[in-house]
Parts: sequence; structure tokens; C-alpha cells
Amino acid sequence: MPVFIVLTADEATHVRGPALPPYALEPIERQGGVFILPAGVLDHPAYQMHAEFLAALPRVDSADPSFPAALDPSED
Repeated sequence: MPVFIVLTADEATHVRGPALPPYALEPIERQGGVFILPAGVLDHPAYQMHAEFLAALPRVDSADPSFPAALDPSED
């Protein structure tokens, strides 16, 4: 199963940085005010400026029952 890095809102803001697409990191917001990024970004050369920071953050497998639920679209 895919593994994701779990970020707080402040951590997500930190890595959103100035990189331009397709290399911009865009953490995905989930319920509970958490954000996720695929752990594969750690191996991508374009994201090496954030690799050490991201590697220290918690990770969760998408099959784990504690995986953050998606935002409820009715809350928009």
C-alpha cells in the first residue's frame, strides 16, 4: 500500500515553497487539519531541498485504520 508523510498545516505551508509546477509540493488536506504527501517525494531530485525536513515527519500507510480521512465535500 502507498505510504504518506503526515504534515501539520504549518509544515505544509513550509514545503509549499517557490518551486514551480510540476515540481511544486502541494500537500493534500485531510480531515482533522492534517495534510499528506506521498512518501515518494523523498526520492525525487526536485524535492531534495525538503528531503531532510520531510524525512523526519511521521508516515502512515494508506491501509492503516489511522489514515486521515478525506475532507467532506459538503464542508466547502
